[in-house]
Amino acid sequence: MVQEFTAVHVVSLAAVGFLNLALAIIIPRQRPKEDVLPLAVFFAGIAFWTLPQSLLLVETDPTIGFVLAKTVDSAAIIMSTGLFHFAIVYTNRTSWLEPRRLGAVYLVTAGWVVLTWTNPAHGLMHDPVQFTEVLLPIEAYQNPIYWLYVLYNWALSGAGIYVFFLEYLDARGSGVYHKQARLVVLAPLIPGVANVLAHNGITAINYSVWGFGATGVLIAVALSRYRWLDLVPIARDSVIEDMHDGYLVVDTERRIVDLNPAARTLLGREQVVGKPIETVLPASQPLLDGTTQELNITRNGTIVETTVSPVRDERTDGLVLMFRDITDQRRAEKRFQALIENVSDVVTVVDADGNVSYVSPSIRSALGYRPSELVGKRLLDLVHEDDLSDATGEFTALLDDPEAETRFGYRIRHRDGSWVAFEGVAVNLLYNDIVGGVVINSRNVTERNARERELERTNQRLDEFAGVISHDLQTPLRHAQTYTRFAEESARQADFQAIHDAHERMETMITNLLTMARAGATLEEPEPVVIESVAEDAWRAMRTDGATLECDLEAGWTINGDRGQLLHVFENLFRNAIEHNDPPVAIRVGHLDSDPARGVVVFDDGDGIDAAYRGLVFERGHTTKGDGTGFGLAIVSDVIEAHGWRIDVCEGVTGGARFEIDTEAQMH
Repeated sequence: MVQEFTAVHVVSLAAVGFLNLALAIIIPRQRPKEDVLPLAVFFAGIAFWTLPQSLLLVETDPTIGFVLAKTVDSAAIIMSTGLFHFAIVYTNRTSWLEPRRLGAVYLVTAGWVVLTWTNPAHGLMHDPVQFTEVLLPIEAYQNPIYWLYVLYNWALSGAGIYVFFLEYLDARGSGVYHKQARLVVLAPLIPGVANVLAHNGITAINYSVWGFGATGVLIAVALSRYRWLDLVPIARDSVIEDMHDGYLVVDTERRIVDLNPAARTLLGREQVVGKPIETVLPASQPLLDGTTQELNITRNGTIVETTVSPVRDERTDGLVLMFRDITDQRRAEKRFQALIENVSDVVTVVDADGNVSYVSPSIRSALGYRPSELVGKRLLDLVHEDDLSDATGEFTALLDDPEAETRFGYRIRHRDGSWVAFEGVAVNLLYNDIVGGVVINSRNVTERNARERELERTNQRLDEFAGVISHDLQTPLRHAQTYTRFAEESARQADFQAIHDAHERMETMITNLLTMARAGATLEEPEPVVIESVAEDAWRAMRTDGATLECDLEAGWTINGDRGQLLHVFENLFRNAIEHNDPPVAIRVGHLDSDPARGVVVFDDGDGIDAAYRGLVFERGHTTKGDGTGFGLAIVSDVIEAHGWRIDVCEGVTGGARFEIDTEAQMH
């Protein structure tokens, strides 16, 4: 047999061995070891199957020959096991990947290795033979157990090749994957066929050794040119079958040729392969016709976003439909929409030019507009002119800073023409793909601002009351205390009168304080008040000291207001005229400018008020009389302000003081 092999054979076998050994080292570095470790075992088996055979052609020592031959036999069974293991990993045959099954395969392989190395002791594999200068000799010295070993090898290798072949037939994807799949099938098939031919006596030499050289070359090509292990879909089931999105393929006849479990769940049918898509999913017709690339389909209570794309390669020409369940997403969108549309805050979205692109329905209750009336209009056109400069500047600054945020407080025009105070937050989301605008969240704070102003006025009055109580009330109190001691000692009538006057002054001041506390309150439910009746009631409560009242008001003329507070206005205006003029004084009440639409005027024929003091008459505590409290006209000012009116003091046409109350905004 020596004469059949030359140095060329030795070198070529060594080259095949080293090529596969290199692949065994390189491949685990290309992908995670748990994916390709069986493949590395396969190539290591080839290397240790071919390299010892190249040495057997030149080695003459029987002991070394035995070791080399047993290494060859062991490597063969390891090689077949690695090929089978990688095939089931590559194709995700999960049932065979269970530890109990895979462990049984490796246990049997280990048994054959032990049986091979212990053959001299039992002779079950073959009779004693000189293991030198042979190349897997196929001769009569093998025993039946050896042939079981060979059949086991073939079974594992054949099963691996068969699984690869099925994967090739079932291949989906690009032409690149088809080409690499062919190489993966051919790589183990070539040496396998050569081995079968040799064992059946068809070839005198076992060319499977060189066939594994072809295996290494084909795998190297698949790695370098066709990106094998980069494109390889190790376990199509784990990518397509287990994906949450639905996947369905139709051919040129619009028949369903493939789908995954997610799509099958959507369709609600067990067997749809081969059926026309029009009958299985009629709603997909616009996608199939090319009128749209995306469509939302409702099926069995599930909302599915469906897209279509063509698929063309050497095996397939059709369409792929992808289904994505967006039921939860739509439910969340509707919930968010319901929240936006039902909150009292106003949500507005404007573009870079300040034009409204969206406004929430709450705008109607806040400003009286329907959302459609504002969409497309410039929001800044609704801002009060006194606030417009600040609003424009802040909006411009906001545009220059993506995702910036600014707080604001402006007056906005109501649909009825009035002005409403708004405050809120604006965020620049112009570069957000979903929003694409400046989002403004605002709320009506008119009532809150009014309450704050009222609180400020109340606090101011409290401070003033505290001053009066701590200072002004102490004077008559000390006065009364002093004259009480005098009266106890002298029992003079004048001392008792002084005590009486001090108490009366304190009572007057306390009454005025209580009146002021009530007069500053904001009106909650104003009602029509007949002013002539109010003036007459106020006059009857006065000590007139010979003064006269003439009322020129239109009979039955009314103003919306609080009758009790308006009664304080006329009482204090009448008292001011009587107490600051020598009797008798004539007082008149009429319409401002003789026009009921303008308001009320109260004037007298007394000495009048010096122009230098007219700006002070409504201040609390200001009085020109030694025994005055300075609260009367302050009460008048508070009541008029609470009604939303205006009061001015000037000189009468014939002298005397003239108080003009402008009620035009509140007239009826």
